[in-house]
Amino acid sequence: MATTGTFGFRTDLEGGLKVEGLSAVQRDLRKLGGDLDLNKAEFLETNKRVAELVIGGSKRFVPVLSGALAETIRNASTKKSAKIRVGDKSGVPYAGPIHFGWPNRRIKPQPFIYEAIDGRRAEVAMLYAQRLTEIRNRYDL
Repeated sequence: MATTGTFGFRTDLEGGLKVEGLSAVQRDLRKLGGDLDLNKAEFLETNKRVAELVIGGSKRFVPVLSGALAETIRNASTKKSAKIRVGDKSGVPYAGPIHFGWPNRRIKPQPFIYEAIDGRRAEVAMLYAQRLTEIRNRYDL
């Protein structure tokens, strides 16, 4: 399990997730040429599903006073990666200090997104593995 340092950032390299065979699939998809946009859209959908899985888990770990922080957790996935955004400049600018901590203000890190990811690592890997298998089978890669 990954550990969190003083400022809430990961202190080891264990936090990453590597999908074996991904580079080979990407190389083969580039060779397909015209169908590449379709495949990117498929990966966008997969990335959105992964982010939603983590967002659902993060609701258990997010600290709640008014509930405003939890309401700003949203999916910001792209075709290349699953992304989650928390907070906004106008209403909830404190998402970063809550998640990563702020020692000068005596705010301890509460890495709720990291906690959610750690608990769903196997599910995330399975979603990506299923998608890669579907694409490889469809295009006979």
